[in-house]
Amino acid sequence: MAVKLLLETPLIWVLFFIYVYACTLGTGPVGAVFFYDDAIQERVFEMGLITPEHARRRARIAMTTGVVALVALFYVLIVKVNGATGFWQIARQFYLLFVLMELFDIVVIDTIWVALSGWWDIPGTEDLQDSYKDWQPRAEAKLLRIALGGIPLAALMGGLFTLVAQVL
Repeated sequence: MAVKLLLETPLIWVLFFIYVYACTLGTGPVGAVFFYDDAIQERVFEMGLITPEHARRRARIAMTTGVVALVALFYVLIVKVNGATGFWQIARQFYLLFVLMELFDIVVIDTIWVALSGWWDIPGTEDLQDSYKDWQPRAEAKLLRIALGGIPLAALMGGLFTLVAQVL
């Protein structure tokens, strides 16, 4: 099981990267302004780069499709590919994949791509860049999310996946 999960992890990482990039299609980082702090969002709205309504609509679409796709992917990998059948097997595998995905988010997305590259810079917000160029507060928040939210989430998804697997 552990070997399968470690082999599946790069697939999750690639798909997660594609998802984050897809949130910016057609508009660049401005289209994903919902990932930024409120001060940057307000500045982008004031500059007329995107309307609050358009940003909210893009956020709803991105978050909904992201959650649905992630749950479906994890279900297929854990239940169908890995053959996990019981609550504990499913919850344990979900937790491990969740932790590995969050670590990828911290290191690759937040630190390398967002904080160290200039790709996510929005012209006109240079004075506010500290909020996303400083990767440490986001890393700390995500590590806290892993520690406090990962186990309850894994338990919830373990129960849900167990029920769905029995129905399907």
